[in-house]
Amino acid sequence: MIGVIILGFYREFIFVHINEQLFALWYDEPSRASDWIPFLKSTDYYTLYYAKWFLTVFFAALFYVAIVGVLKVIFNANYWKELGVIYGVLTVGAIIAMGLGYVTNSVEDLYIIARFLMGIAQSPLLLMIMIPGIMLRKSLRA
Repeated sequence: MIGVIILGFYREFIFVHINEQLFALWYDEPSRASDWIPFLKSTDYYTLYYAKWFLTVFFAALFYVAIVGVLKVIFNANYWKELGVIYGVLTVGAIIAMGLGYVTNSVEDLYIIARFLMGIAQSPLLLMIMIPGIMLRKSLRA
């Protein structure tokens, strides 16, 4: 469980510093991005911008695997299908929001929804919901 929390902090660290570097490049200002991420300061704006999309999918997949693992350890059962449905709904919801944004020319407004949904997929929040949910389901069956 601590690994999922550490993963959340690590993901946040990376994205905060990518955003800082993107801001510095866009406004031609000095960067305050961490030197702990060596490729940041030598990468151009659009490469970093598109890398964020890849990293979003990558971290969502890492969280999926980590949460499935934690649930397996806690409950000695596999919940990959249930979690997969949740991740599918979050991902499809984000894709629909972005698609509608492009179709209606309101990408900036609907990007917030897509970002929120994918933010859930890249956080310990689902684990914090799944544990009591599974426990409640088990207690209702008993």
